[in-house]
Amino acid sequence: MTTGPLRVNAYFLVNEETGNAVCIDGGESYNNVQKAESVNGFTVKILMLTHAHFDHSGCAKELQDRGVKVYISEKDAPKLSNDLNLGKFFGRNFKTLSPDKTLQDGEEVDFEGMKIKTISTPGHTDGSVTFLTGDMLFTGDTLFCDSVGRTDLPGGNRQDLCESVKKLFSLSGDYRVFPGHENFTTLERERKFNRFAEFE
Repeated sequence: MTTGPLRVNAYFLVNEETGNAVCIDGGESYNNVQKAESVNGFTVKILMLTHAHFDHSGCAKELQDRGVKVYISEKDAPKLSNDLNLGKFFGRNFKTLSPDKTLQDGEEVDFEGMKIKTISTPGHTDGSVTFLTGDMLFTGDTLFCDSVGRTDLPGGNRQDLCESVKKLFSLSGDYRVFPGHENFTTLERERKFNRFAEFE
């Protein structure tokens, strides 16, 4: 689901037997998440955030208020309750919250038998992460098709982002890549054609 003025990609990992789902980066609009649930017949139980920026996490408080558990990296967790979510910076009304769980590098979340691994990929923010499950990578604003995330916002660091992209490229084998914005891609394609692959 792509929503909002910044065109954020929200993803739903659904257990088709139970109808329960994990949402990755739900975007700004709680109403859009509700519509996706209603149209597709699933219920979000966990919201996992690749980072705390408002365009990815703006729906988090309303989801949490109805019982959805919110997960985010330990480093980005404080941004959900301070100005580093950048809502105020962009003139957006951000509803602050405290997450239900903070995630560490390498930690796995087991959701109804589906294992989702957290990979620390700082650079866009100091607490940005990528989620890996099966043959899928959800890279947030770290790795895009033919590009990488910006590092000129508070908490961004160009060298950290370079190291994070190299870390993803070093993963064994190929993966489908689902970024926080723009088109889907594959890790093998980005290894070959992403002009940031040789960043130093």
